[in-house]
Amino acid sequence: MSLYKITRLWNTGEVRVNDFEDEFNEPNKHEAFYQLADYDIFKYVSIGDVGTLQWVNLPITINFDQEKMTLPFDLDLIVLYEKSQPISKYRLVQTNELV
Repeated sequence: MSLYKITRLWNTGEVRVNDFEDEFNEPNKHEAFYQLADYDIFKYVSIGDVGTLQWVNLPITINFDQEKMTLPFDLDLIVLYEKSQPISKYRLVQTNELV
């Protein structure tokens, strides 16, 4: 069982799942992305202002308009959607517990 799954309700009405575990082995990603393989970092995911997934505990510095800015590491919404799977592809177990 992967600890690195995030389930989201999209504005299309779909419920989709991103499983990041396999992506940690893919090349050519931002160096900060690979730090998410540390569950103590990954577990602090939150939703940013524009609805993207972000990690405030994983700051990155970017150059914008000749100015350096430090922001939480976040993932592009389009890429998240494209890499997600419909929840129907996952076997769900009812627990009868309120979470």
